[in-house]
Amino acid sequence: MNTKKAKISLCMIVKDEERYLPACLESVRTFVHEIIIVDTGSKDRTVKIAKKYGAKVFHIPWEDDFSKARNVSLEKATGDWILHLDADEQFEQEDKAKILSLVQSGTAEGYLFQVINYNFESTGDVCVFPSLRLWRNKPEYRFTGALHEQISLSIIEHTTADSLSSTPIRIHHYGYAEAVMKEKRKTERNIKIAESEVKKHPGNGFYHYNLGTEYLRLNRYQEATQQFQLAWEHSRGVQEVWVASLFKNYTNALLVMRKFPEAIHLLNKGIQLFPDFADLTYLKAVCYFELGQYHQAANLFQQCLMLGASPTPQYPSNKALSNEKAHYALALSYGKMNRIDEAVHHFQQAYLCNRNFTESLHQLFPLLCKKDSVEQAKAKLHELVQPTRIEEYILLAKIFMTWYQYPAAKHYFLEAERVEPNNQQIFYFAGICSLREGNYAQAVYWFKRLDKASPNYDVAQLFLYYCYTAMDQQEAAFHLLSGIEKNESFLRALAKVYLEEAALLLQEGLFYHPDSSIISPKQLHQIREVMSLA
Repeated sequence: MNTKKAKISLCMIVKDEERYLPACLESVRTFVHEIIIVDTGSKDRTVKIAKKYGAKVFHIPWEDDFSKARNVSLEKATGDWILHLDADEQFEQEDKAKILSLVQSGTAEGYLFQVINYNFESTGDVCVFPSLRLWRNKPEYRFTGALHEQISLSIIEHTTADSLSSTPIRIHHYGYAEAVMKEKRKTERNIKIAESEVKKHPGNGFYHYNLGTEYLRLNRYQEATQQFQLAWEHSRGVQEVWVASLFKNYTNALLVMRKFPEAIHLLNKGIQLFPDFADLTYLKAVCYFELGQYHQAANLFQQCLMLGASPTPQYPSNKALSNEKAHYALALSYGKMNRIDEAVHHFQQAYLCNRNFTESLHQLFPLLCKKDSVEQAKAKLHELVQPTRIEEYILLAKIFMTWYQYPAAKHYFLEAERVEPNNQQIFYFAGICSLREGNYAQAVYWFKRLDKASPNYDVAQLFLYYCYTAMDQQEAAFHLLSGIEKNESFLRALAKVYLEEAALLLQEGLFYHPDSSIISPKQLHQIREVMSLA
Protein backbone atom coordinates (compact mmCIF):
# COMPACT_ATOMS: atom_id res chain seq x y z
CA MET A 1 0.00 0.00 0.00
CA ASN A 2 1.34 3.43 -1.00
CA THR A 3 1.45 5.67 2.10
CA LYS A 4 3.55 8.42 0.55
CA LYS A 5 1.65 11.71 0.46
CA ALA A 6 1.12 12.81 -3.15
CA LYS A 7 2.14 16.38 -3.98
CA ILE A 8 0.31 18.82 -6.24
CA SER A 9 2.01 21.48 -8.39
CA LEU A 10 -0.19 24.39 -9.47
CA CYS A 11 0.99 25.49 -12.92
CA MET A 12 -0.11 28.81 -14.45
CA ILE A 13 0.83 31.29 -17.16
CA VAL A 14 -0.03 34.94 -16.45
CA LYS A 15 0.26 38.47 -17.73
CA ASP A 16 -1.09 41.55 -15.92
CA GLU A 17 -3.45 39.64 -13.64
CA GLU A 18 -3.16 41.66 -10.41
CA ARG A 19 -6.95 42.00 -10.19
CA TYR A 20 -7.72 38.28 -10.07
CA LEU A 21 -4.55 36.48 -9.01
CA PRO A 22 -4.81 36.95 -5.20
CA ALA A 23 -8.24 35.25 -5.00
CA CYS A 24 -7.07 32.46 -7.30
CA LEU A 25 -3.98 31.64 -5.25
CA GLU A 26 -5.87 32.02 -1.98
CA SER A 27 -8.35 29.36 -3.12
CA VAL A 28 -5.61 26.68 -3.43
CA ARG A 29 -2.87 27.69 -1.00
CA THR A 30 -3.88 25.19 1.69
CA PHE A 31 -3.49 22.06 -0.45
CA VAL A 32 -1.02 22.69 -3.30
CA HIS A 33 2.62 21.97 -2.51
CA GLU A 34 4.18 24.34 -5.00
CA ILE A 35 3.06 27.16 -7.27
CA ILE A 36 4.74 27.52 -10.66
CA ILE A 37 4.05 30.85 -12.39
CA VAL A 38 5.28 31.57 -15.91
CA ASP A 39 4.95 35.30 -16.57
CA THR A 40 4.87 36.46 -20.20
CA GLY A 41 5.48 40.17 -19.63
CA SER A 42 3.42 41.62 -16.76
CA LYS A 43 3.73 45.34 -16.14
CA ASP A 44 1.52 45.47 -13.05
CA ARG A 45 1.86 43.87 -9.56
CA THR A 46 1.26 40.30 -10.79
CA VAL A 47 4.78 39.00 -10.08
CA LYS A 48 4.89 40.65 -6.65
CA ILE A 49 1.56 39.03 -5.72
CA ALA A 50 2.71 35.62 -6.95
CA LYS A 51 5.91 35.79 -4.87
CA LYS A 52 3.89 36.79 -1.81
CA TYR A 53 2.21 33.37 -2.07
CA GLY A 54 5.55 31.62 -2.35
CA ALA A 55 5.35 31.02 -6.08
CA LYS A 56 8.35 30.13 -8.20
CA VAL A 57 8.20 32.73 -10.96
CA PHE A 58 9.80 32.26 -14.38
CA HIS A 59 9.90 34.96 -17.07
CA ILE A 60 9.61 34.18 -20.78
CA PRO A 61 8.80 36.31 -23.85
CA TRP A 62 5.38 35.86 -25.44
CA GLU A 63 5.67 34.03 -28.79
CA ASP A 64 2.00 33.68 -29.85
CA ASP A 65 1.96 30.09 -28.59
CA PHE A 66 -0.01 29.11 -25.48
CA SER A 67 1.23 25.51 -25.46
CA LYS A 68 4.85 26.62 -25.50
CA ALA A 69 4.31 28.86 -22.47
CA ARG A 70 2.30 26.25 -20.56
CA ASN A 71 4.84 23.53 -21.23
CA VAL A 72 7.54 25.69 -19.63
CA SER A 73 5.48 25.63 -16.42
CA LEU A 74 5.15 21.82 -16.63
CA GLU A 75 8.90 21.43 -17.06
CA LYS A 76 9.48 23.36 -13.81
CA ALA A 77 6.96 21.35 -11.75
CA THR A 78 8.26 18.79 -9.23
CA GLY A 79 4.96 17.49 -7.79
CA ASP A 80 3.31 14.14 -8.48
CA TRP A 81 0.26 15.84 -9.98
CA ILE A 82 -0.32 18.98 -12.07
CA LEU A 83 -3.22 21.31 -11.25
CA HIS A 84 -4.00 23.82 -14.00
CA LEU A 85 -5.86 27.09 -13.30
CA ASP A 86 -6.16 30.47 -15.00
CA ALA A 87 -5.75 33.63 -12.95
CA ASP A 88 -9.45 34.60 -13.10
CA GLU A 89 -10.53 31.21 -11.71
CA GLN A 90 -11.01 29.99 -8.16
CA PHE A 91 -11.12 26.45 -6.79
CA GLU A 92 -14.31 25.51 -4.92
CA GLN A 93 -13.38 25.22 -1.24
CA GLU A 94 -15.98 22.52 -0.54
CA ASP A 95 -14.16 20.25 -3.01
CA LYS A 96 -10.76 20.32 -1.31
CA ALA A 97 -11.23 16.86 0.23
CA LYS A 98 -12.22 15.43 -3.16
CA ILE A 99 -9.05 16.56 -4.93
CA LEU A 100 -6.86 15.29 -2.09
CA SER A 101 -8.60 11.93 -2.31
CA LEU A 102 -8.00 11.79 -6.08
CA VAL A 103 -4.29 12.47 -5.91
CA GLN A 104 -3.84 9.97 -3.08
CA SER A 105 -5.90 7.04 -4.35
CA GLY A 106 -7.25 7.89 -7.82
CA THR A 107 -6.50 5.44 -10.62
CA ALA A 108 -7.02 7.68 -13.68
CA GLU A 109 -4.23 9.53 -15.48
CA GLY A 110 -6.22 12.77 -15.51
CA TYR A 111 -9.43 14.27 -14.17
CA LEU A 112 -11.93 16.67 -15.69
CA PHE A 113 -13.37 19.34 -13.38
CA GLN A 114 -16.56 21.34 -13.92
CA VAL A 115 -15.69 24.94 -14.85
CA ILE A 116 -18.55 27.27 -13.96
CA ASN A 117 -18.30 30.26 -16.24
CA TYR A 118 -20.32 33.23 -14.98
CA ASN A 119 -21.30 34.69 -18.33
CA PHE A 120 -23.77 37.44 -17.47
CA GLU A 121 -23.52 39.26 -14.17
CA SER A 122 -27.02 40.78 -14.37
CA THR A 123 -28.91 37.52 -14.94
CA GLY A 124 -26.69 35.08 -13.10
CA ASP A 125 -26.48 33.08 -16.33
CA VAL A 126 -23.79 30.40 -16.16
CA CYS A 127 -22.22 27.99 -18.59
CA VAL A 128 -20.68 24.81 -17.19
CA PHE A 129 -18.13 22.91 -19.20
CA PRO A 130 -15.82 19.98 -18.35
CA SER A 131 -12.13 20.71 -18.54
CA LEU A 132 -9.07 18.56 -17.85
CA ARG A 133 -7.43 20.32 -14.89
CA LEU A 134 -5.61 17.62 -12.93
CA TRP A 135 -3.22 15.01 -14.31
CA ARG A 136 -0.17 13.01 -13.35
CA ASN A 137 3.11 14.81 -13.81
CA LYS A 138 4.83 12.83 -16.57
CA PRO A 139 7.30 14.23 -19.13
CA GLU A 140 5.36 12.75 -22.05
CA TYR A 141 2.20 14.70 -21.11
CA ARG A 142 2.51 18.07 -22.80
CA PHE A 143 0.18 20.71 -24.23
CA THR A 144 -0.38 20.91 -27.99
CA GLY A 145 -1.81 23.71 -30.13
CA ALA A 146 -0.76 27.34 -30.16
CA LEU A 147 -4.35 28.46 -29.45
CA HIS A 148 -6.94 26.80 -27.16
CA GLU A 149 -4.18 24.44 -26.15
CA GLN A 150 -5.00 20.91 -24.98
CA ILE A 151 -3.24 18.38 -22.74
CA SER A 152 -5.83 15.60 -23.22
CA LEU A 153 -4.60 14.65 -26.70
CA SER A 154 -1.12 13.98 -25.33
CA ILE A 155 -2.41 11.85 -22.45
CA ILE A 156 -4.73 9.81 -24.69
CA GLU A 157 -1.91 9.31 -27.20
CA HIS A 158 0.24 7.69 -24.51
CA THR A 159 -2.61 5.80 -22.80
CA THR A 160 -6.28 5.52 -23.84
CA ALA A 161 -9.37 7.72 -23.74
CA ASP A 162 -10.53 5.68 -20.73
CA SER A 163 -7.59 6.99 -18.74
CA LEU A 164 -9.42 10.30 -18.23
CA SER A 165 -12.27 10.54 -15.73
CA SER A 166 -14.95 13.18 -15.12
CA THR A 167 -15.56 14.50 -11.59
CA PRO A 168 -18.02 16.96 -10.00
CA ILE A 169 -15.14 19.08 -8.63
CA ARG A 170 -15.83 22.74 -9.38
CA ILE A 171 -13.80 25.70 -10.59
CA HIS A 172 -15.40 29.14 -10.69
CA HIS A 173 -14.48 31.43 -13.59
CA TYR A 174 -15.18 35.07 -12.74
CA GLY A 175 -13.42 36.97 -15.51
CA TYR A 176 -16.38 37.63 -17.82
CA ALA A 177 -16.68 41.39 -17.35
CA GLU A 178 -12.94 41.83 -17.74
CA ALA A 179 -12.96 39.49 -20.74
CA VAL A 180 -15.58 41.63 -22.47
CA MET A 181 -13.34 44.68 -22.18
CA LYS A 182 -10.37 42.76 -23.57
CA GLU A 183 -12.36 40.78 -26.13
CA LYS A 184 -11.52 42.80 -29.24
CA ARG A 185 -7.79 42.80 -28.55
CA LYS A 186 -7.82 39.11 -27.60
CA THR A 187 -9.77 38.13 -30.70
CA GLU A 188 -7.40 40.02 -33.01
CA ARG A 189 -4.48 38.17 -31.38
CA ASN A 190 -6.31 34.83 -31.56
CA ILE A 191 -7.24 35.23 -35.25
CA LYS A 192 -3.58 35.70 -36.11
CA ILE A 193 -2.59 32.54 -34.19
CA ALA A 194 -5.55 30.48 -35.49
CA GLU A 195 -4.93 31.37 -39.14
CA SER A 196 -1.27 30.46 -38.74
CA GLU A 197 -2.17 27.09 -37.20
CA VAL A 198 -4.62 26.25 -40.03
CA LYS A 199 -1.96 27.04 -42.64
CA LYS A 200 0.54 24.78 -40.89
CA HIS A 201 -1.97 21.96 -40.17
CA PRO A 202 -4.76 22.12 -42.81
CA GLY A 203 -5.91 18.58 -42.01
CA ASN A 204 -6.40 19.21 -38.29
CA GLY A 205 -10.09 19.69 -37.50
CA PHE A 206 -9.43 21.29 -34.10
CA TYR A 207 -7.50 24.17 -35.66
CA HIS A 208 -10.32 24.81 -38.14
CA TYR A 209 -12.75 24.79 -35.20
CA ASN A 210 -10.64 27.36 -33.33
CA LEU A 211 -10.48 29.64 -36.37
CA GLY A 212 -14.23 29.31 -36.93
CA THR A 213 -14.87 30.22 -33.30
CA GLU A 214 -12.75 33.37 -33.61
CA TYR A 215 -14.58 34.36 -36.83
CA LEU A 216 -17.86 33.84 -34.97
CA ARG A 217 -16.74 36.25 -32.24
CA LEU A 218 -16.01 38.85 -34.92
CA ASN A 219 -19.47 38.32 -36.52
CA ARG A 220 -17.84 36.95 -39.68
CA TYR A 221 -20.51 34.26 -39.93
CA GLN A 222 -19.95 33.03 -43.48
CA GLU A 223 -16.25 32.46 -42.83
CA ALA A 224 -17.09 30.84 -39.50
CA THR A 225 -19.44 28.29 -41.10
CA GLN A 226 -16.82 27.44 -43.73
CA GLN A 227 -14.25 26.70 -41.01
CA PHE A 228 -16.77 24.73 -38.93
CA GLN A 229 -17.58 22.56 -41.96
CA LEU A 230 -13.87 21.86 -42.48
CA ALA A 231 -13.51 21.13 -38.77
CA TRP A 232 -16.25 18.48 -38.98
CA GLU A 233 -14.78 16.94 -42.13
CA HIS A 234 -11.37 16.60 -40.47
CA SER A 235 -12.61 15.50 -37.04
CA ARG A 236 -12.69 12.01 -35.60
CA GLY A 237 -16.29 12.43 -34.43
CA VAL A 238 -17.25 11.94 -30.80
CA GLN A 239 -13.72 10.81 -29.92
CA GLU A 240 -12.67 14.47 -29.80
CA VAL A 241 -13.91 16.52 -26.86
CA TRP A 242 -14.45 19.72 -28.85
CA VAL A 243 -16.90 18.24 -31.37
CA ALA A 244 -19.96 18.84 -29.17
CA SER A 245 -19.02 22.54 -29.02
CA LEU A 246 -18.52 22.51 -32.78
CA PHE A 247 -22.20 21.65 -33.34
CA LYS A 248 -23.27 24.37 -30.92
CA ASN A 249 -21.10 27.11 -32.43
CA TYR A 250 -21.83 26.04 -36.03
CA THR A 251 -25.57 26.23 -35.30
CA ASN A 252 -25.27 29.66 -33.66
CA ALA A 253 -23.64 31.01 -36.83
CA LEU A 254 -26.42 29.53 -38.99
CA LEU A 255 -29.11 31.00 -36.71
CA VAL A 256 -27.70 34.50 -37.06
CA MET A 257 -27.75 33.99 -40.84
CA ARG A 258 -31.37 32.76 -40.45
CA LYS A 259 -30.58 29.48 -42.20
CA PHE A 260 -33.04 27.54 -40.07
CA PRO A 261 -33.61 24.41 -42.25
CA GLU A 262 -29.85 24.01 -42.63
CA ALA A 263 -29.40 24.42 -38.88
CA ILE A 264 -32.07 21.77 -38.17
CA HIS A 265 -30.32 19.34 -40.50
CA LEU A 266 -27.02 19.95 -38.69
CA LEU A 267 -28.64 19.62 -35.26
CA ASN A 268 -30.28 16.31 -36.15
CA LYS A 269 -26.77 14.97 -36.71
CA GLY A 270 -25.47 16.58 -33.52
CA ILE A 271 -28.32 15.31 -31.33
CA GLN A 272 -27.84 11.81 -32.71
CA LEU A 273 -24.21 11.93 -31.55
CA PHE A 274 -24.87 13.79 -28.28
CA PRO A 275 -28.47 12.95 -27.26
CA ASP A 276 -28.11 14.29 -23.71
CA PHE A 277 -26.63 17.67 -24.74
CA ALA A 278 -29.63 19.88 -23.91
CA ASP A 279 -28.16 22.97 -25.59
CA LEU A 280 -28.50 21.34 -29.03
CA THR A 281 -32.13 20.42 -28.38
CA TYR A 282 -32.77 24.01 -27.28
CA LEU A 283 -31.24 25.40 -30.47
CA LYS A 284 -33.36 23.05 -32.57
CA ALA A 285 -36.44 24.32 -30.74
CA VAL A 286 -35.40 27.90 -31.51
CA CYS A 287 -35.23 27.02 -35.22
CA TYR A 288 -38.79 25.69 -35.20
CA PHE A 289 -39.98 28.74 -33.23
CA GLU A 290 -38.43 31.10 -35.78
CA LEU A 291 -40.11 29.10 -38.58
CA GLY A 292 -43.47 29.62 -36.85
CA GLN A 293 -43.83 25.92 -35.99
CA TYR A 294 -44.70 26.55 -32.35
CA HIS A 295 -46.03 23.10 -31.50
CA GLN A 296 -42.76 21.42 -32.53
CA ALA A 297 -40.81 24.14 -30.70
CA ALA A 298 -42.81 23.59 -27.50
CA ASN A 299 -42.21 19.84 -27.58
CA LEU A 300 -38.47 20.39 -27.89
CA PHE A 301 -38.34 23.01 -25.12
CA GLN A 302 -40.15 20.46 -22.92
CA GLN A 303 -37.43 17.95 -23.79
CA CYS A 304 -34.81 20.44 -22.57
CA LEU A 305 -36.54 20.58 -19.18
CA MET A 306 -36.66 16.79 -19.04
CA LEU A 307 -32.97 16.49 -19.94
CA GLY A 308 -32.06 18.96 -17.21
CA ALA A 309 -28.55 19.96 -16.25
CA SER A 310 -26.22 17.04 -15.53
CA PRO A 311 -24.25 17.29 -12.25
CA THR A 312 -21.12 16.35 -14.23
CA PRO A 313 -21.84 17.59 -17.76
CA GLN A 314 -19.75 16.20 -20.59
CA TYR A 315 -20.36 19.26 -22.74
CA PRO A 316 -20.10 23.08 -22.46
CA SER A 317 -23.67 23.40 -21.20
CA ASN A 318 -25.54 26.61 -20.43
CA LYS A 319 -27.62 25.55 -17.43
CA ALA A 320 -30.27 28.15 -18.22
CA LEU A 321 -31.17 26.39 -21.49
CA SER A 322 -32.49 23.39 -19.57
CA ASN A 323 -33.92 25.54 -16.82
CA GLU A 324 -35.25 29.12 -16.76
CA LYS A 325 -34.68 29.88 -20.44
CA ALA A 326 -36.42 26.67 -21.48
CA HIS A 327 -39.41 27.66 -19.32
CA TYR A 328 -39.35 31.17 -20.82
CA ALA A 329 -39.16 29.93 -24.42
CA LEU A 330 -41.89 27.39 -23.69
CA ALA A 331 -44.10 30.20 -22.37
CA LEU A 332 -43.49 32.23 -25.54
CA SER A 333 -44.42 29.19 -27.64
CA TYR A 334 -47.65 28.61 -25.70
CA GLY A 335 -48.42 32.31 -25.98
CA LYS A 336 -48.14 32.08 -29.76
CA MET A 337 -50.62 29.18 -29.66
CA ASN A 338 -52.95 31.21 -27.37
CA ARG A 339 -52.58 28.61 -24.61
CA ILE A 340 -52.59 31.30 -21.94
CA ASP A 341 -52.70 29.16 -18.78
CA GLU A 342 -49.64 27.17 -19.84
CA ALA A 343 -47.80 30.33 -20.88
CA VAL A 344 -48.51 31.90 -17.48
CA HIS A 345 -47.26 28.79 -15.67
CA HIS A 346 -43.95 28.69 -17.51
CA PHE A 347 -43.27 32.43 -17.19
CA GLN A 348 -43.75 31.98 -13.45
CA GLN A 349 -41.44 28.97 -13.39
CA ALA A 350 -38.78 30.86 -15.34
CA TYR A 351 -38.69 33.55 -12.66
CA LEU A 352 -38.77 31.06 -9.77
CA CYS A 353 -35.84 29.15 -11.29
CA ASN A 354 -33.75 32.31 -11.45
CA ARG A 355 -34.99 35.48 -9.78
CA ASN A 356 -32.47 37.52 -11.76
CA PHE A 357 -34.24 36.47 -14.95
CA THR A 358 -36.82 39.25 -14.74
CA GLU A 359 -37.80 39.45 -18.43
CA SER A 360 -40.28 36.64 -17.71
CA LEU A 361 -42.20 38.95 -15.35
CA HIS A 362 -42.45 41.68 -18.01
CA GLN A 363 -44.04 39.11 -20.33
CA LEU A 364 -46.18 37.59 -17.58
CA PHE A 365 -48.12 40.67 -16.48
CA PRO A 366 -50.09 41.31 -19.72
CA LEU A 367 -51.05 37.60 -19.81
CA LEU A 368 -52.32 37.81 -16.23
CA CYS A 369 -54.38 40.82 -17.31
CA LYS A 370 -55.94 38.68 -20.06
CA LYS A 371 -56.91 35.99 -17.53
CA ASP A 372 -58.07 38.22 -14.69
CA SER A 373 -58.75 41.86 -13.86
CA VAL A 374 -55.82 44.27 -13.83
CA GLU A 375 -56.05 44.52 -10.04
CA GLN A 376 -55.93 40.73 -9.68
CA ALA A 377 -52.98 40.60 -12.06
CA LYS A 378 -51.07 43.15 -9.95
CA ALA A 379 -51.81 41.20 -6.78
CA LYS A 380 -50.59 37.93 -8.35
CA LEU A 381 -47.36 39.55 -9.51
CA HIS A 382 -46.77 40.96 -6.03
CA GLU A 383 -47.38 37.52 -4.51
CA LEU A 384 -44.92 35.92 -6.95
CA VAL A 385 -42.12 38.41 -6.29
CA GLN A 386 -42.82 39.02 -2.57
CA PRO A 387 -40.67 42.16 -2.56
CA THR A 388 -38.43 42.96 0.39
CA ARG A 389 -35.32 44.36 -1.36
CA ILE A 390 -35.05 47.67 -3.17
CA GLU A 391 -34.29 45.88 -6.46
CA GLU A 392 -37.58 43.98 -6.20
CA TYR A 393 -39.63 47.11 -5.49
CA ILE A 394 -38.03 48.88 -8.46
CA LEU A 395 -38.58 45.81 -10.64
CA LEU A 396 -42.34 45.77 -9.92
CA ALA A 397 -42.54 49.54 -10.38
CA LYS A 398 -40.89 49.36 -13.81
CA ILE A 399 -43.15 46.49 -14.93
CA PHE A 400 -46.24 48.43 -13.95
CA MET A 401 -44.88 51.55 -15.67
CA THR A 402 -44.34 49.54 -18.86
CA TRP A 403 -48.00 48.49 -18.82
CA TYR A 404 -49.38 51.96 -17.91
CA GLN A 405 -50.25 51.16 -14.27
CA TYR A 406 -48.79 54.42 -13.01
CA PRO A 407 -50.43 54.60 -9.54
CA ALA A 408 -49.18 51.06 -8.77
CA ALA A 409 -45.73 51.92 -10.11
CA LYS A 410 -45.58 55.02 -7.95
CA HIS A 411 -46.55 52.97 -4.89
CA TYR A 412 -43.56 50.65 -5.40
CA PHE A 413 -41.19 53.55 -6.08
CA LEU A 414 -42.25 55.05 -2.75
CA GLU A 415 -41.64 51.68 -1.06
CA ALA A 416 -38.20 51.61 -2.65
CA GLU A 417 -37.48 55.15 -1.45
CA ARG A 418 -38.38 54.06 2.08
CA VAL A 419 -35.64 51.42 1.88
CA GLU A 420 -33.08 53.72 0.20
CA PRO A 421 -34.06 57.41 0.57
CA ASN A 422 -31.35 58.92 -1.65
CA ASN A 423 -31.47 56.57 -4.63
CA GLN A 424 -31.18 58.70 -7.79
CA GLN A 425 -32.74 56.03 -9.99
CA ILE A 426 -35.92 56.18 -7.90
CA PHE A 427 -36.16 59.96 -8.27
CA TYR A 428 -35.84 59.75 -12.04
CA PHE A 429 -38.34 56.95 -12.63
CA ALA A 430 -40.81 58.31 -10.07
CA GLY A 431 -40.63 61.57 -12.02
CA ILE A 432 -41.33 59.76 -15.30
CA CYS A 433 -44.20 57.93 -13.63
CA SER A 434 -45.77 61.17 -12.37
CA LEU A 435 -45.28 62.74 -15.80
CA ARG A 436 -47.13 59.85 -17.47
CA GLU A 437 -49.96 60.24 -14.97
CA GLY A 438 -50.25 63.88 -15.97
CA ASN A 439 -49.24 64.99 -12.46
CA TYR A 440 -46.68 67.53 -13.65
CA ALA A 441 -46.16 69.25 -10.29
CA GLN A 442 -45.20 65.95 -8.68
CA ALA A 443 -42.94 65.13 -11.66
CA VAL A 444 -41.14 68.45 -11.11
CA TYR A 445 -40.67 67.53 -7.44
CA TRP A 446 -38.95 64.25 -8.35
CA PHE A 447 -36.83 65.59 -11.23
CA LYS A 448 -35.52 68.48 -9.12
CA ARG A 449 -34.18 66.01 -6.55
CA LEU A 450 -31.69 64.62 -9.06
CA ASP A 451 -28.03 65.49 -8.52
CA LYS A 452 -26.06 66.94 -11.42
CA ALA A 453 -23.81 63.90 -11.22
CA SER A 454 -26.75 61.58 -11.89
CA PRO A 455 -26.56 59.86 -15.33
CA ASN A 456 -30.22 60.86 -15.89
CA TYR A 457 -29.78 64.52 -14.95
CA ASP A 458 -29.57 65.97 -18.47
CA VAL A 459 -32.61 64.18 -19.86
CA ALA A 460 -34.50 65.07 -16.67
CA GLN A 461 -33.95 68.75 -17.53
CA LEU A 462 -35.79 68.17 -20.82
CA PHE A 463 -38.67 66.55 -18.95
CA LEU A 464 -38.68 69.46 -16.49
CA TYR A 465 -39.07 71.87 -19.41
CA TYR A 466 -41.93 69.73 -20.73
CA CYS A 467 -43.64 69.83 -17.30
CA TYR A 468 -43.24 73.60 -16.91
CA THR A 469 -44.73 74.25 -20.33
CA ALA A 470 -47.57 71.79 -19.65
CA MET A 471 -48.37 73.70 -16.42
CA ASP A 472 -48.09 77.02 -18.33
CA GLN A 473 -45.20 78.10 -16.08
CA GLN A 474 -43.43 79.96 -18.87
CA GLU A 475 -41.07 81.87 -16.61
CA ALA A 476 -39.74 78.67 -15.03
CA ALA A 477 -39.44 77.08 -18.47
CA PHE A 478 -37.47 80.03 -19.90
CA HIS A 479 -35.26 80.16 -16.81
CA LEU A 480 -34.46 76.47 -17.27
CA LEU A 481 -33.69 76.99 -20.95
CA SER A 482 -31.37 79.89 -20.17
CA GLY A 483 -29.00 77.48 -18.42
CA ILE A 484 -28.93 75.00 -21.30
CA GLU A 485 -26.98 75.42 -24.51
CA LYS A 486 -29.63 75.34 -27.23
CA ASN A 487 -27.63 73.56 -29.90
CA GLU A 488 -28.90 71.13 -32.52
CA SER A 489 -28.43 68.04 -30.31
CA PHE A 490 -30.49 69.69 -27.54
CA LEU A 491 -33.31 70.56 -29.94
CA ARG A 492 -33.32 67.01 -31.30
CA ALA A 493 -33.49 65.60 -27.77
CA LEU A 494 -36.32 67.96 -26.85
CA ALA A 495 -38.25 66.95 -29.97
CA LYS A 496 -37.81 63.31 -29.01
CA VAL A 497 -39.27 63.99 -25.55
CA TYR A 498 -42.47 65.37 -27.09
CA LEU A 499 -42.69 62.62 -29.70
CA GLU A 500 -42.09 59.92 -27.09
CA GLU A 501 -44.90 61.27 -24.92
CA ALA A 502 -47.22 61.24 -27.95
CA ALA A 503 -46.22 57.68 -28.81
CA LEU A 504 -46.77 56.49 -25.25
CA LEU A 505 -50.24 58.02 -25.16
CA LEU A 506 -51.12 56.14 -28.35
CA GLN A 507 -49.63 52.92 -26.99
CA GLU A 508 -51.61 53.24 -23.79
CA GLY A 509 -54.77 53.89 -25.78
CA LEU A 510 -54.20 50.76 -27.86
CA PHE A 511 -53.55 48.71 -24.72
CA TYR A 512 -56.93 49.62 -23.24
CA HIS A 513 -58.80 49.89 -26.55
CA PRO A 514 -57.22 47.41 -29.01
CA ASP A 515 -60.21 47.68 -31.38
CA SER A 516 -60.25 51.49 -31.46
CA SER A 517 -61.28 53.11 -34.75
CA ILE A 518 -59.57 56.37 -33.74
CA ILE A 519 -56.11 55.10 -32.76
CA SER A 520 -54.19 52.79 -35.06
CA PRO A 521 -50.78 51.06 -34.96
CA LYS A 522 -50.02 52.96 -38.19
CA GLN A 523 -50.11 56.27 -36.30
CA LEU A 524 -47.71 54.88 -33.73
CA HIS A 525 -45.38 53.64 -36.48
CA GLN A 526 -45.38 57.09 -38.11
CA ILE A 527 -44.40 58.78 -34.84
CA ARG A 528 -41.62 56.25 -34.29
CA GLU A 529 -40.32 56.98 -37.79
CA VAL A 530 -40.22 60.71 -37.04
CA MET A 531 -38.46 59.96 -33.74
CA SER A 532 -35.77 58.02 -35.61
CA LEU A 533 -35.15 61.11 -37.75
CA ALA A 534 -34.89 63.31 -34.67
